[in-house]
Parts: sequence; structure tokens; C-alpha cells
Amino acid sequence: MPYRVEIADTEENNTFLKNIPKDILTKLSKHLQLLGEHPFLGRSIEAPIPAYLYSFQITHAEQNHQFIVSYKINEGNETIYITSFGRTIIKT
Repeated sequence: MPYRVEIADTEENNTFLKNIPKDILTKLSKHLQLLGEHPFLGRSIEAPIPAYLYSFQITHAEQNHQFIVSYKINEGNETIYITSFGRTIIKT
């Protein structure tokens, strides 16, 4: 059974998602669903707060959008918590 994916309700995440074009938001959602099906797609990092990083690319309007998502896994309730997003735009 796939893990449930939840996005932390923070001002930064809400602003990030609000500023993403709708076409990209749909593709972003598909990548997060894929992460729910394969929770260990990301790589584990040891930092002051251990987390996983998952990166992927979405092409939209002749631009490559490189996304990075940090997340934590709660295996007890099979939930992935998205803690933050990042995006870099590369014009082609």
C-alpha cells in the first residue's frame, strides 16, 4: 500500500505552491504520488535534522524546472511529510 503524502502547512510551502503555474502543479502532484509509492526514492542526509531529499525535473514552456523536496518518513502511520520545496528554472 502506498504511503500517504502530506505537505507541511507552513507559510513558505503555501507561498511556494501558490506561485507555481497550474500546469506544473499537476505534474508536481504526480511526482509526489510517485514518491508515495516509492518512499525511498530520495537520498538520506545527515544534518542537524535528518531528512530525505528527492529531486526531479519538469519541463514547461521551454523551461526546465528543477525541483528538490525535503521530507521525513513516518513508517508507523505510513506517511511522508514534505517539509520544504525548492525550485530552479533553467531556460532552454
